[in-house]
Amino acid sequence: MNKGWSEFRRFEATHRNAMWQGDVQHTLHLPHPDKPGKKAMAYLVIFIDDYSRLVVHGQFYFEERIARLEDCLKKAVLKHGIPETIYVDNGSIYSSHHFERICGRLGTELKHTAVGRPQGRGKQEKFFRFVDQSFVPEAYDLIEQGKIQTLSDLNRFFSAWLEIAYHQKIHNSFKQRPIDRYKKDDHPIRTIPPHELVEVFLLEETRKVDKTGCISLFGQTFEVETKLSGSPVQVRFDPYDLGLIQVWKDGTRYEDAKPLKLRDPKQKPKKSDAEMTQTASPQTGLNYVELLIEEQKRQHREAQSAALSLAMKEVDRP
Repeated sequence: MNKGWSEFRRFEATHRNAMWQGDVQHTLHLPHPDKPGKKAMAYLVIFIDDYSRLVVHGQFYFEERIARLEDCLKKAVLKHGIPETIYVDNGSIYSSHHFERICGRLGTELKHTAVGRPQGRGKQEKFFRFVDQSFVPEAYDLIEQGKIQTLSDLNRFFSAWLEIAYHQKIHNSFKQRPIDRYKKDDHPIRTIPPHELVEVFLLEETRKVDKTGCISLFGQTFEVETKLSGSPVQVRFDPYDLGLIQVWKDGTRYEDAKPLKLRDPKQKPKKSDAEMTQTASPQTGLNYVELLIEEQKRQHREAQSAALSLAMKEVDRP
C-alpha cells in the first residue's frame, strides 16, 4: 500500500487526488501554422485522476516537450489541487530532472512504470481509445469544413467534448459519472496559492552574461543589469511563457531580464496566427462535437441561473 493506492495487477486509488496518471497521445494532424499546405501533429497531453477517471486537465500542443507537460500539470493543479502521487511512463519528458524537482516542490511522489512492466496504464489507454472513437472523427470533419484550423480551435472543441461527452458519461467500472465520483468524495484537496505555484514551476538554468550585459535564452537575447557583465547568473523562468525571467546570483535576486529591442520601428507588424489561418467556413450542419459546444454553453447558463436564484433566495430570507 502506498499513498492511497495498491500495487495489484488492477489497482485503483482509494480517494481523489491520491494518484494522477499522465500520458501523451499522438492524436491527429492540423494545418501547419507556418507552412501552408503542410500538416502538423497535435499531441494530446493529459493527467487523469485514478480514483474517479476525471481528466483533471487535457490539452493539445504542437510539441511533445517538457514545457508542454508542465503547462498541463500546472493547469491541472490550479483546477483540482495537488496530487499525492503522479504515475507516468519512462518517456524522456517524464524523466527530466526539472519535472522531478517540480514534483518534489509540490510534495508529490513521482513514480515511473517499471521498464517492460506497464502495469496500471490501462486507464489512459482506455481514455485515448474513447478519444479516437468519439472525438477524432468529428474533429477531422470540422477540420475539413475549415471550422478547426488552429490549436485554439481544437482545444475549444475538445474542452466541450471532455466536459459533456466524457465527464458526464456513466463509467462502466463504478457506475457513476467521473465528475460525480470526484466531487462526491470527501477526501480533502490540498491546494497552493497561484503565485506560489508559479514559483514551483520555474525552470532554473545558468547563463553567462556577455560584455554588453546580455544573455541568450531559447534563441532570444535579453538584457540584465550591466554590473553582472562577464558573470555567470541563474535565470528562473517559465519555458512556456518568457514574459518573466528572474535573474539570481549567489542567492540574491537582481532586476528581471528584459527582451533586447533592436527592431526597426518602421517594420510592419507580422500577421497573427489567427489571421494567417483564417478561412471562410462553409455553411454546413452541426456535427456531434459542435452540438457539445452548444450543450456546454447551455449547461453553463443553467448553472449560473441556478446560482443566481439561490443567491436571491438567501437575500429574501428573513
